Amino acid sequence: MTYKTVLVSPIFSSSADEKGPAEALARYAIAFAEAQGAHLSFALGCIRLFAPGAIMVREARALIAKANADRKAQAQTYGEELLARASASGVTASLELMQEEYGKLCTHIATLARYTDIAIMEADAGNVSLHQGILEAVLFDSGRPIIVVPPLWSGTADIKKVIVSWDGSAKAARALGDAAPLLEQASEVEIVSISGDPDASKRIDAAEIAPHVSRHCKNVTVTSLPAHGNDVAATLSSHAKLVRADLLVMGAFARPKLRQLILGGVTSNMLTDPPRPVLMSY
Repeated sequence: MTYKTVLVSPIFSSSADEKGPAEALARYAIAFAEAQGAHLSFALGCIRLFAPGAIMVREARALIAKANADRKAQAQTYGEELLARASASGVTASLELMQEEYGKLCTHIATLARYTDIAIMEADAGNVSLHQGILEAVLFDSGRPIIVVPPLWSGTADIKKVIVSWDGSAKAARALGDAAPLLEQASEVEIVSISGDPDASKRIDAAEIAPHVSRHCKNVTVTSLPAHGNDVAATLSSHAKLVRADLLVMGAFARPKLRQLILGGVTSNMLTDPPRPVLMSY
């Protein structure tokens, strides 16, 4: 069992002279698709600068039009480079270049993700950045899992050691199911639970899910960790780095009415500063 279609969505968003997203994202996505024998679907987003019509003088509108044209041309060149790199690695790939206003771009990329098995996105440390909003749109609106790649990730996409963050919730169960193809390929899966849950009556102990996980990977261990300073995200991050995990699997949480402003604490931290590649499901 493997993923057959993988979406990767680099974003050109800040300036007309932007060269493209972090190298780590492209390298990881191509290696991941190669390892899975999957088709790689590049959805290259290019945010259109907005010119508010009659309010702008003709010269200003011309400058904005030129900036949009330059940015699109650079994005097209970068997209062609990505296709060439994928082909050189033996990966079949396709490219869709979108230059749209921010809101439409969020919706478009999230919709494209529904036609794939999994999306690979780049982490962004800016909690209110445009890139972060697109990342959240794919996570919460596509119905597909995502892998969030650290901007400076230098590791490979060879997934041998997997950590599953388990609290017994429906979100954690969904992430576990979405990660099943990778669990089957892994040589070791560690189920990690953080002690001190305020409502333990609604949780399934990690030891109870272990027999199910062992049917995907024979080498399964269970670890219970105290939340250092009541900081679950920091505890998970520290442990993932310590054991040199290739992937962290977890469910994502958000308050639906306020999700653009208030994400679950662990979710927010993993979207902005993941310690390793993180597979998240909502």
